[in-house]
Amino acid sequence: MKLTTKNFEIVSNGNIYMVKATEYLNGMEELRYRVSFNESPVCVFGWNSNSNCFAVMTDKRNPPIPAGVEAAIGKKLEKIQTAKTAAAA
Repeated sequence: MKLTTKNFEIVSNGNIYMVKATEYLNGMEELRYRVSFNESPVCVFGWNSNSNCFAVMTDKRNPPIPAGVEAAIGKKLEKIQTAKTAAAA
């Protein structure tokens, strides 16, 4: 799988965030995204079946991320993945 990076903006609580998200497959062939915003340390997003959305994976290595920022990034990642799936069909 070729790694692709998407650059996009989100708005949360009136603040604009510049986001970089690089998709990859983990060792169990599950889609993940390495995400940073405003040059923050990288955190890992993946599909959360309980909440039915992309969210930060539970891992103590992930930096803290405000809930509104996490939700906005998760929604954008879902749109990206939906568009990619539709284009492949």
